[in-house]
Amino acid sequence: MTLQYADIDDAVNYTQQNLIKRGAFLDMQTDISDHVAVREMWKDRRKVFEGGDDWEFDIQMDHNHSARFVGMYETDGTAINDTLTKGKVQPKHVNAHYIYDQREKAFQKGGLAIVNYIKSKYVGMHVSLFDLMEAALWSEPADDGKTPFGIGYWVTRSSSEGFNGGNPTNFASGKGGIDQGTYSRYANWSGNYVSVTREDLARKMRTMHRRTQFRSPVSHAQPDLGKTGNGIYMNSDTIGLFEEYAEDRNMNLGSDVDKYGGRVTFKSTPLTYAPYLDDDSKDPVYLLDWKWIAVGVLSGWENQLTKPYMVPNKHLVRRVDNDCTMQMICTNLRRQGCLCKA
Repeated sequence: MTLQYADIDDAVNYTQQNLIKRGAFLDMQTDISDHVAVREMWKDRRKVFEGGDDWEFDIQMDHNHSARFVGMYETDGTAINDTLTKGKVQPKHVNAHYIYDQREKAFQKGGLAIVNYIKSKYVGMHVSLFDLMEAALWSEPADDGKTPFGIGYWVTRSSSEGFNGGNPTNFASGKGGIDQGTYSRYANWSGNYVSVTREDLARKMRTMHRRTQFRSPVSHAQPDLGKTGNGIYMNSDTIGLFEEYAEDRNMNLGSDVDKYGGRVTFKSTPLTYAPYLDDDSKDPVYLLDWKWIAVGVLSGWENQLTKPYMVPNKHLVRRVDNDCTMQMICTNLRRQGCLCKA
């Protein structure tokens, strides 16, 4: 049944809210075979923040150095040491949209034709959003004031093994506005490797895993962002070698590398293939602790989908927008690490 113009927008709005029909089209909209960062953070590890101001977190960079051995009747000493510094990030905004003309054939056919057509538009909008976000969530942005921070911003690289992941290239003031040159402890683990062997990469991964397991000697509230859970991420070439070596008893990578459920694990954590890293010539291996990393979203602005509205000067063309206010945040760099090929 042909719909009248007045009814088309209501049909579109109803369809995009329900999307009841599945498998209406073949989805070949992107070259990325798996949006790992979107799945791990955007969908499963979001942290809701209230208010539109900068999101802040406190870090105690040092203790007060007041402890000392004393003698009987000794005069008290006084230690005054401001040990807190504040990190902050500004939320960023992202928009995706689709448009349609009320005179298009699908609207004249009605029924499932409208459902299928609007679903293709709706899904196309979201794939565009997720493609954009996958790149952003792995990268260090230019200092353009618009692009959100990604793993490349928070977990920086260095050829020197140790806690040497310093300030991002494009942000001399440091991660979250905290300068690593001033606060040397404010750094992630970093280092280089030459080959995927037991003596090289596997050994350095063990060291990285061991050295990033910080525990405070005092129990207190900390700015954690989610549930405990580690993730290890690498590109196809690197994970392919792990898989081959794990299957070859003559070239195993040590007792820490194993196979479970068809996947290679390290320290009981599955290795995850991140397709976006395939174009990275440094073959990075990221060890991330998700308790301290999340995509922050502004409360009420996680997924703001508009109703269809008229495009100016095109009275029969409608537009639908999806808006989100978000930012990646990491509150504990010393639980994160990255090894890169030299």
